[in-house]
Amino acid sequence: MARDDEFREAVKRGDASAVGGFLRESPELRGAKDAHGKTGLHWAAETDQLEVARVLLDAGADLDARTTWNATPLDWAATLGSGRVAELLLARGAPQPSLVIAAALGKLDLVRAALESGRALSAERVPVAPDDHWPADSARVLGDTLSEALFAAARNGHTEVVGFLLERGASVDAKGVFGGTGLHWSALNGHAETVALLVSRGASLTIRDVRFDGTPADWAIEGGHAEIAAALAERMPPGS
Repeated sequence: MARDDEFREAVKRGDASAVGGFLRESPELRGAKDAHGKTGLHWAAETDQLEVARVLLDAGADLDARTTWNATPLDWAATLGSGRVAELLLARGAPQPSLVIAAALGKLDLVRAALESGRALSAERVPVAPDDHWPADSARVLGDTLSEALFAAARNGHTEVVGFLLERGASVDAKGVFGGTGLHWSALNGHAETVALLVSRGASLTIRDVRFDGTPADWAIEGGHAEIAAALAERMPPGS
Protein backbone atom coordinates (compact mmCIF):
# COMPACT_ATOMS: atom_id res chain seq x y z
CA MET A 1 0.00 0.00 0.00
CA ALA A 2 1.34 3.45 -0.96
CA ARG A 3 2.18 5.86 1.83
CA ASP A 4 -0.64 8.24 0.80
CA ASP A 5 -3.11 5.37 1.07
CA GLU A 6 -1.76 4.30 4.47
CA PHE A 7 -2.13 7.88 5.66
CA ARG A 8 -5.72 8.12 4.45
CA GLU A 9 -6.62 4.80 6.05
CA ALA A 10 -5.28 6.08 9.40
CA VAL A 11 -7.43 9.20 8.98
CA LYS A 12 -10.55 7.16 8.19
CA ARG A 13 -10.20 4.90 11.21
CA GLY A 14 -9.60 7.87 13.50
CA ASP A 15 -6.05 6.97 14.52
CA ALA A 16 -4.81 10.42 15.52
CA SER A 17 -1.50 9.07 16.81
CA ALA A 18 -0.69 7.36 13.52
CA VAL A 19 -1.78 10.42 11.53
CA GLY A 20 0.52 12.58 13.62
CA GLY A 21 3.39 10.19 12.96
CA PHE A 22 2.82 10.27 9.22
CA LEU A 23 2.76 14.08 9.25
CA ARG A 24 5.98 14.37 11.24
CA GLU A 25 7.76 12.13 8.78
CA SER A 26 6.11 13.52 5.63
CA PRO A 27 4.53 16.96 6.27
CA GLU A 28 3.41 17.18 2.66
CA LEU A 29 0.74 14.56 3.37
CA ARG A 30 -1.39 17.27 4.96
CA GLY A 31 -2.27 18.40 1.44
CA ALA A 32 -2.22 15.05 -0.37
CA LYS A 33 -5.32 14.44 -2.48
CA ASP A 34 -6.99 11.29 -3.71
CA ALA A 35 -8.51 10.81 -7.16
CA HIS A 36 -11.55 12.88 -6.16
CA GLY A 37 -9.55 15.73 -4.69
CA LYS A 38 -10.24 14.79 -1.08
CA THR A 39 -7.52 15.69 1.39
CA GLY A 40 -7.03 14.09 4.78
CA LEU A 41 -9.12 16.90 6.24
CA HIS A 42 -11.99 16.00 3.89
CA TRP A 43 -11.79 12.38 5.04
CA ALA A 44 -11.76 13.42 8.69
CA ALA A 45 -14.80 15.58 7.97
CA GLU A 46 -16.56 12.72 6.18
CA THR A 47 -16.30 10.40 9.18
CA ASP A 48 -16.45 13.10 11.91
CA GLN A 49 -12.99 12.22 13.24
CA LEU A 50 -12.52 15.17 15.59
CA GLU A 51 -9.07 14.38 17.01
CA VAL A 52 -7.67 13.55 13.60
CA ALA A 53 -9.05 16.82 12.20
CA ARG A 54 -7.34 18.69 15.04
CA VAL A 55 -4.00 17.01 14.30
CA LEU A 56 -4.33 17.86 10.61
CA LEU A 57 -5.17 21.50 11.30
CA ASP A 58 -2.29 21.82 13.75
CA ALA A 59 -0.04 20.55 10.95
CA GLY A 60 -1.32 23.24 8.57
CA ALA A 61 -4.02 21.43 6.60
CA ASP A 62 -5.82 23.74 4.18
CA LEU A 63 -9.34 24.77 5.26
CA ASP A 64 -10.10 25.86 1.71
CA ALA A 65 -8.92 22.74 -0.14
CA ARG A 66 -11.44 21.77 -2.81
CA THR A 67 -12.58 18.41 -4.12
CA THR A 68 -13.23 17.79 -7.79
CA TRP A 69 -16.83 18.89 -7.16
CA ASN A 70 -15.64 22.07 -5.37
CA ALA A 71 -16.40 21.06 -1.77
CA THR A 72 -14.29 22.41 1.10
CA PRO A 73 -13.82 20.31 4.26
CA LEU A 74 -16.62 22.33 5.90
CA ASP A 75 -18.93 21.73 2.94
CA TRP A 76 -18.22 18.01 3.17
CA ALA A 77 -18.69 17.88 6.95
CA ALA A 78 -22.07 19.56 6.54
CA THR A 79 -23.11 17.24 3.72
CA LEU A 80 -22.41 14.17 5.85
CA GLY A 81 -23.75 15.69 9.07
CA SER A 82 -20.36 15.65 10.81
CA GLY A 83 -21.16 18.26 13.43
CA ARG A 84 -18.09 17.90 15.64
CA VAL A 85 -15.59 18.43 12.86
CA ALA A 86 -17.72 21.23 11.42
CA GLU A 87 -17.60 23.11 14.72
CA LEU A 88 -13.81 22.70 14.87
CA LEU A 89 -13.40 23.95 11.30
CA LEU A 90 -15.49 27.02 12.06
CA ALA A 91 -13.51 27.68 15.23
CA ARG A 92 -10.26 27.42 13.24
CA GLY A 93 -11.29 30.00 10.66
CA ALA A 94 -13.51 28.36 8.05
CA PRO A 95 -15.84 30.95 6.47
CA GLN A 96 -19.20 31.38 8.13
CA PRO A 97 -21.64 28.92 6.58
CA SER A 98 -24.06 29.72 3.78
CA LEU A 99 -27.78 29.12 4.26
CA VAL A 100 -27.48 25.59 2.81
CA ILE A 101 -24.52 24.66 4.99
CA ALA A 102 -26.17 26.15 8.10
CA ALA A 103 -29.29 24.10 7.37
CA ALA A 104 -27.28 20.94 6.80
CA LEU A 105 -25.65 21.44 10.20
CA GLY A 106 -28.97 22.12 11.92
CA LYS A 107 -28.03 25.67 12.92
CA LEU A 108 -31.50 27.17 13.17
CA ASP A 109 -30.19 30.46 14.54
CA LEU A 110 -28.00 30.99 11.48
CA VAL A 111 -30.74 29.85 9.12
CA ARG A 112 -33.18 32.28 10.69
CA ALA A 113 -30.63 35.11 10.64
CA ALA A 114 -29.86 34.51 6.98
CA LEU A 115 -33.51 34.71 6.00
CA GLU A 116 -34.31 37.67 8.20
CA SER A 117 -31.30 39.67 7.01
CA GLY A 118 -33.02 40.46 3.75
CA ARG A 119 -29.99 39.55 1.66
CA ALA A 120 -30.68 37.96 -1.69
CA LEU A 121 -30.40 34.19 -1.60
CA SER A 122 -29.25 34.29 -5.21
CA ALA A 123 -25.92 35.62 -3.94
CA GLU A 124 -25.31 32.23 -2.30
CA ARG A 125 -26.14 30.20 -5.37
CA VAL A 126 -23.50 27.68 -6.45
CA PRO A 127 -24.00 27.39 -10.24
CA VAL A 128 -23.97 23.81 -11.44
CA ALA A 129 -24.91 22.18 -14.72
CA PRO A 130 -27.20 19.14 -14.71
CA ASP A 131 -25.29 15.87 -14.48
CA ASP A 132 -25.71 12.34 -13.14
CA HIS A 133 -25.73 13.67 -9.59
CA TRP A 134 -27.85 16.81 -9.96
CA PRO A 135 -30.80 16.47 -12.37
CA ALA A 136 -32.12 19.48 -14.24
CA ASP A 137 -35.08 19.85 -11.87
CA SER A 138 -33.03 19.66 -8.67
CA ALA A 139 -33.11 22.69 -6.39
CA ARG A 140 -29.39 23.37 -6.88
CA VAL A 141 -29.58 23.47 -10.66
CA LEU A 142 -32.75 25.56 -10.53
CA GLY A 143 -31.06 28.04 -8.20
CA ASP A 144 -33.73 27.53 -5.52
CA THR A 145 -31.44 28.04 -2.52
CA LEU A 146 -34.27 28.00 0.01
CA SER A 147 -35.45 24.57 -1.13
CA GLU A 148 -31.90 23.26 -1.41
CA ALA A 149 -31.46 24.24 2.25
CA LEU A 150 -34.58 22.25 3.13
CA PHE A 151 -33.19 19.19 1.33
CA ALA A 152 -29.87 19.57 3.17
CA ALA A 153 -31.58 19.82 6.56
CA ALA A 154 -33.85 16.86 5.87
CA ARG A 155 -30.95 14.70 4.74
CA ASN A 156 -29.30 15.12 8.15
CA GLY A 157 -32.49 14.89 10.21
CA HIS A 158 -32.75 18.49 11.41
CA THR A 159 -36.51 18.49 11.80
CA GLU A 160 -36.86 21.92 13.40
CA VAL A 161 -34.94 23.53 10.55
CA VAL A 162 -37.05 21.65 8.00
CA GLY A 163 -40.24 22.94 9.60
CA PHE A 164 -38.92 26.50 9.66
CA LEU A 165 -37.93 26.40 5.99
CA LEU A 166 -41.28 24.95 4.98
CA GLU A 167 -42.97 27.86 6.74
CA ARG A 168 -40.78 30.21 4.72
CA GLY A 169 -41.89 28.68 1.43
CA ALA A 170 -39.37 25.96 0.65
CA SER A 171 -40.66 23.17 -1.58
CA VAL A 172 -41.42 19.99 0.35
CA ASP A 173 -40.48 17.88 -2.68
CA ALA A 174 -37.28 19.73 -3.59
CA LYS A 175 -34.82 17.37 -5.23
CA GLY A 176 -31.17 16.97 -4.33
CA VAL A 177 -28.42 14.50 -5.16
CA PHE A 178 -29.55 11.77 -7.59
CA GLY A 179 -32.95 13.47 -7.73
CA GLY A 180 -33.82 12.17 -4.29
CA THR A 181 -36.02 14.43 -2.20
CA GLY A 182 -35.63 15.31 1.44
CA LEU A 183 -38.01 12.45 2.17
CA HIS A 184 -35.82 9.99 0.25
CA TRP A 185 -32.69 11.01 2.13
CA SER A 186 -34.23 11.28 5.59
CA ALA A 187 -35.75 7.82 5.09
CA LEU A 188 -32.40 6.40 3.93
CA ASN A 189 -30.64 7.84 6.97
CA GLY A 190 -33.27 6.74 9.47
CA HIS A 191 -34.52 10.15 10.58
CA ALA A 192 -38.01 9.07 11.58
CA GLU A 193 -39.08 12.41 13.05
CA THR A 194 -38.09 14.28 9.91
CA VAL A 195 -39.84 11.69 7.75
CA ALA A 196 -43.02 12.11 9.78
CA LEU A 197 -42.93 15.90 9.43
CA LEU A 198 -42.38 15.80 5.68
CA VAL A 199 -45.20 13.29 5.20
CA SER A 200 -47.52 15.43 7.33
CA ARG A 201 -46.69 18.41 5.08
CA GLY A 202 -47.64 16.52 1.94
CA ALA A 203 -44.31 15.17 0.69
CA SER A 204 -44.72 12.82 -2.26
CA LEU A 205 -44.51 9.13 -1.39
CA THR A 206 -44.42 8.02 -5.01
CA ILE A 207 -41.76 10.26 -6.53
CA ARG A 208 -38.74 8.26 -7.75
CA ASP A 209 -35.11 9.28 -7.88
CA VAL A 210 -33.29 9.36 -11.20
CA ARG A 211 -30.33 7.12 -10.29
CA PHE A 212 -31.98 4.09 -8.67
CA ASP A 213 -35.64 4.60 -9.64
CA GLY A 214 -36.66 4.20 -6.01
CA THR A 215 -39.40 5.69 -3.87
CA PRO A 216 -38.70 7.02 -0.35
CA ALA A 217 -39.88 3.65 1.01
CA ASP A 218 -37.35 1.89 -1.22
CA TRP A 219 -34.62 4.13 0.14
CA ALA A 220 -35.67 3.37 3.72
CA ILE A 221 -35.28 -0.34 2.95
CA GLU A 222 -31.86 0.32 1.41
CA GLY A 223 -30.85 2.12 4.59
CA GLY A 224 -32.00 -0.75 6.78
CA HIS A 225 -34.90 1.15 8.35
CA ALA A 226 -37.74 -1.33 8.09
CA GLU A 227 -40.14 0.53 10.37
CA ILE A 228 -39.86 3.72 8.34
CA ALA A 229 -40.25 1.75 5.10
CA ALA A 230 -43.37 0.05 6.43
CA ALA A 231 -44.89 3.33 7.60
CA LEU A 232 -44.31 4.90 4.19
CA ALA A 233 -45.59 1.84 2.32
CA GLU A 234 -48.83 1.91 4.31
CA ARG A 235 -49.53 5.42 3.06
CA MET A 236 -48.76 4.69 -0.58
CA PRO A 237 -51.77 5.02 -2.87
CA PRO A 238 -53.02 1.73 -4.37
CA GLY A 239 -51.23 0.65 -7.51
CA SER A 240 -48.31 3.01 -7.10
